[in-house]
Amino acid sequence: MNLALAWGLGAALAWGTADFCAKKTSNRFGFWPTVWGMNAVGALALSLAWAAGTFAVQAPHLPALAVMAVGNAIGGVFFYYALEHGPLALVSPITAAYPVVSAFLAFLFAGERLGLGMGLAVAGVIAGTLLASFGAAQDQPAPAARFALPAAVASALTFGTVFYALAASAHANSAAAPVLIFRLVGAALLAAPLLFGYRLPRGLFRSGWLWATGLLDSAAYLLYAAGARHLPVSVDSALSGLFSVWTLVLAVLFLRERLGRRQWLGVALIFLAVALLALQR
Repeated sequence: MNLALAWGLGAALAWGTADFCAKKTSNRFGFWPTVWGMNAVGALALSLAWAAGTFAVQAPHLPALAVMAVGNAIGGVFFYYALEHGPLALVSPITAAYPVVSAFLAFLFAGERLGLGMGLAVAGVIAGTLLASFGAAQDQPAPAARFALPAAVASALTFGTVFYALAASAHANSAAAPVLIFRLVGAALLAAPLLFGYRLPRGLFRSGWLWATGLLDSAAYLLYAAGARHLPVSVDSALSGLFSVWTLVLAVLFLRERLGRRQWLGVALIFLAVALLALQR
């Protein structure tokens, strides 16, 4: 197997497992402590690596990386809100539609051609997302839950844009430098509630689920950024988007989440569409 493809598939495995751990964390502590704590854990780990001299951060690239980091933090808020209030087996595959956004932006700004296969994949992801959302609406009557799936869609749009920008700038930075800035900016922005008297839940940083989420999610970004140095944006994004397959397996096996027929059809369409994206060259 091409090593570059292994980077993308490794990112999918790491992100899928991180999402499972994040679901456990957000159910116990809430979505804001989870997304902030995840960023803080990643920032700590990568700062230690940077201090040890394992990679460098180029000052001229900091403004662009900071803008991407803000977008990534916003996407994280949408995603972790959806994780707390919606079923993991639906939130994860809807969020995994972000390769469509990345592929479209790559076509628009970098000249990557969609082609027939890409067009079919885009249609499949859109149709699958609609089916999954409509099917879930009947089972989620709580007010907060009604916003969970729209939040997952918003996270897909945001992450798709950020991941396109990250992949497009992959050759200008090391794989680790953008991830460090993402984590530092994310932790700083999401710490704002602490300035207004918000207290972190007890035991947050003693939770193994939180540490696993932060470390695995950061590792996935590193693998994605490494793959982007060798693969087209659309392919790298599509491969990493397969994380939802692994998350679904974990959710059904360990969280006992169940889907209706229409939802299963929607999820299946998303999986097939993401797989079709991965085959586009």
